[in-house]
Amino acid sequence: MSILTIILILIIMSALVLFHEFGHFIAAKRNDVKVEEFGLGFPPRLWGKQIGETLYSVNLLPFGGFLKIVGEGAENEDEESEYLKDSRSFTSKTPWQKISILSAGIFMNLLLAVILFYIFFIINNFRSFYIPMIFDYKFRFGKEETYKTVVFDMEDDSAAKESGITAGDVILKIDGVGINGVTEMRKALSGKAGKTVKIEVLDIRDRSYSNIRTIEVTPKTNTNPQTPDEGDSIIGVYLGDAASIVYDKLWERILVAPLHSYNILAYSTIAFGKIIGLSIATKDITPVSSSMAGPVGVFNVIGSVFKGGGPKVFLSLLDTVGIISLGFAFSNILPIPALDGGRIAFKVFEGITKKKVSVDFESKVHQFGMIAILIFAVLITFKDLKL
Repeated sequence: MSILTIILILIIMSALVLFHEFGHFIAAKRNDVKVEEFGLGFPPRLWGKQIGETLYSVNLLPFGGFLKIVGEGAENEDEESEYLKDSRSFTSKTPWQKISILSAGIFMNLLLAVILFYIFFIINNFRSFYIPMIFDYKFRFGKEETYKTVVFDMEDDSAAKESGITAGDVILKIDGVGINGVTEMRKALSGKAGKTVKIEVLDIRDRSYSNIRTIEVTPKTNTNPQTPDEGDSIIGVYLGDAASIVYDKLWERILVAPLHSYNILAYSTIAFGKIIGLSIATKDITPVSSSMAGPVGVFNVIGSVFKGGGPKVFLSLLDTVGIISLGFAFSNILPIPALDGGRIAFKVFEGITKKKVSVDFESKVHQFGMIAILIFAVLITFKDLKL
């Protein structure tokens, strides 16, 4: 990965965080809360300029940014009492004002995703890239166009791997016969163990969807069929589906960005729920950890877009960053201690019940949450580095 690519990735990742923090900044200003500092990157500080009451700074560590709001970090009753004397502190505001400030960052990431999706779909003729489907699911909006023979994985000593088929290839034809599912593929391979067949594949990782090639493969004998209809010849691939969503109705095109955001969030949420269920059933956290990416994983995802290159690199970047921003918003709205959603949950409780939660208790909950998040982030990062 080149230095220029690394710099571009850091700029994109920082922009996502800064967009989030800018939402908090605007909401704080609108609610007359004093913002002490708005920083690009994290300290130590390299440069700073005071404009009005806010210090705008550039810091050494180029990972996003931060916002320092008066009164937001009260950790005990004494600190809270001092901040309550300041009418422009976060602490002195009503629960609903605090909610508006805390949720503004989430809104900005949603807004960014919507903007990027609008640009993407207008350029790409209102058609999404192909999305790997890890389970059966019907998107609520748009029309699906699906490939049912996407290679998700292969056996180590498989004929497919030996011949050059890779994960992400779609098997289109075998010896000139169109293939649209596992059953058709088994029929096409029947009786051909040890014989060379020509398999036509499309690489859907290349988002021009024009990279079609023909590969000669020699199937092996299926020595251990699990079911009678598996056939006598195999090439050792694990197949799955990939769907492209087409928004062809006028009203869908007008609302394409929010509709696509809903489609992606709904599918991702249900998929993650099923993965958690699988981890619980198998008493193994591997499915959950494998489905999540930490900072290094996100870095690698964006890096793979630049690495792929090609005429669709700009569209790939729009789509990828839009999905990441959407995921950032969703993760932050969850009621997890230390995140925006966890803080919002306390303020909603206060607003509804009119009962003040002890600042000591809330502070300890968020501290515990931050420790848990950091530990989880480290574990995910180790997994990403290993990959």
